[in-house]
Amino acid sequence: MNNRAYSILFSVLVTCFVAAGCEQSRVFDKNTPIDKSGWAYGTALSYEVQINDTTQSYNLYINVRHTDAYPYNNIWINMTTTFPDGTKQTTKVDVPLSEPEGEWMGNCVDGICFNTTLIKSDFFLPQKGKYTFTLEQDMRMNPVPDILDVGIRVEKFMVTR
Repeated sequence: MNNRAYSILFSVLVTCFVAAGCEQSRVFDKNTPIDKSGWAYGTALSYEVQINDTTQSYNLYINVRHTDAYPYNNIWINMTTTFPDGTKQTTKVDVPLSEPEGEWMGNCVDGICFNTTLIKSDFFLPQKGKYTFTLEQDMRMNPVPDILDVGIRVEKFMVTR
């Protein structure tokens, strides 16, 4: 094998290991399509996540897929976390979708942008069991146009206490 072949083989192997490592840290990742008429008030998107390890810290992301016709640079979302014991905690989250100069964040192809925003980093879920994360739009406009999908992703932080 020549040096070029070794270089290509090495690149392929590194890519496979990195992809496998990311998949191992992912606990949950799901997106929900939004109706073509827009994301209306009261349309709650719920995601159930089973947590068995309370010593593991996690990262929580909100995913938003939108068109480049979306009229704002962010979206406000009310996120309610329901703990296994039924306790609820609601947080208002500002999800930025563009840079201050107006350039869209995330990956954009053919007028569609996918943005994954870190909401909480290195946090613990203190109870074993099923957590429910519920997302509702909290913008002044109703319904919010040009939002295609919304979801969450939970990953292991890779540090245990």
